[in-house]
Amino acid sequence: MKGVVVYRDGTIKVEELPKPKIGDYQALVKNLSCGICNGTDLKLIHATFKGFDTYPAVLGHESLGEVVEVGSKVTSFKPGDRVLRSILETVGDDRYTSGWGSFAEYGVVGDIEAMKRDGRTDYYDIYLAQQIVPPRIDPHQAVMLITLKEVLSGLQRFGVGAGSSVLIHGAGPVGLSMTRFAKLKGASPIVVSEPHAGRREKAAALGADTVVDPASEDVVERAKEIAADGFDFVIDAVGINRLMTESLKIVKFNGKVGVYGIAAETRAEIDWEAAPYNWAIHFVQWPTFEDEAVVHDEVLSLVTSGQIDLSDFVTHVIPRLDDFQQGLDLVTGQAGIKVTVDCQG
Repeated sequence: MKGVVVYRDGTIKVEELPKPKIGDYQALVKNLSCGICNGTDLKLIHATFKGFDTYPAVLGHESLGEVVEVGSKVTSFKPGDRVLRSILETVGDDRYTSGWGSFAEYGVVGDIEAMKRDGRTDYYDIYLAQQIVPPRIDPHQAVMLITLKEVLSGLQRFGVGAGSSVLIHGAGPVGLSMTRFAKLKGASPIVVSEPHAGRREKAAALGADTVVDPASEDVVERAKEIAADGFDFVIDAVGINRLMTESLKIVKFNGKVGVYGIAAETRAEIDWEAAPYNWAIHFVQWPTFEDEAVVHDEVLSLVTSGQIDLSDFVTHVIPRLDDFQQGLDLVTGQAGIKVTVDCQG
C-alpha cells in the first residue's frame, strides 16, 4: 500500500509500505481521508516535535476510514463502519517508524471495550478515540471532527464558559474551532487576533465579536479598549512563545493565559511587569484521547444539528496521496484552513 513518509531532513516521499495485519482485538480500516495537521504534522516534518526523534516516519493522525475486516474478538466495530483515527501501530518494515501513520491506504483501530472486558490492559490510549462516525457525514469533512474534539476538550480544561471574556491569538483550524465553541458556550466578548484577512472574516462569521489585525493594529491597546479590566482567558492557538508576555498585559486579575499551540522552541522568557498580580498560565498541548472520547457525542450532535458546519473549516481536498505536497503547500502558504487528502485516490 502507499503511505506518506518523512525523512529527518524534511524530505517527503510517497512509498510502498506493508499492508497492516490485525490481531484478535483489532479491525482493518481502509482510510478514506486524512487531514494535514498544521501543528503536529508540520513539526514532524521539520523535526521539531517534542519527544519524537525516529525517522523515517509515516505521517498522519487525522484519518477517517471504513472498516473492512475485524478480528475474532472485536465487538465494537463491524465491516462498513466509518471510524476516526486509524493508525499504523507498527509499519511492518523495520526501515520505518510510525508518526501515527494515517497518511496511508490502510490503518488499524483497536476494540478497547472488548479488551477491557477480557481483562486485557495492553492497549494504546488512542483506541479510546477510535470512534464511529455516521456515514452521512462526508468523509473528507469528517476528519475535522478530530480537531473539533481536541479543541472542545481543551477549552473545557481551560475553563471557558458562559460569560467568559476570551481573546484568541490565531485563526487557523484550532483558533477558528475555539471561536465557534466559545460562541456556542456563551462566552462574551470574543476577540480574535489574526493577520490573514480571509481568516479574520471567517472568525467573525463563526462568532468573534471583534477581529484584530496584529500586523496593522496594536493588539494590547485594542484589547484594553474592548475590556478595560482585561480578559478572563487569553489563548495562544498558534504556538508563538512571545504571546505569553503579550497575553499577560491583557489578562484579567485572576485570569488565565492558555497555551494550546505548540511552539517549536521549548524555552521562553516571560515578562510579567505589566501583568496583574494574580494570574495563571495553563498549558493544554496534549488533548488526551480520553478527554477527546468524552466529547465525541457532543461534537457530533453540534454537527448534525447544524450548529457547526464542517465545510466552514475544510477548504481543500487533495485527490491523491501522491499529491500530498500540494496540500502541504496550501497549509504552509495559509491558502487553506483544513486541508485533507483522499487516501484512496
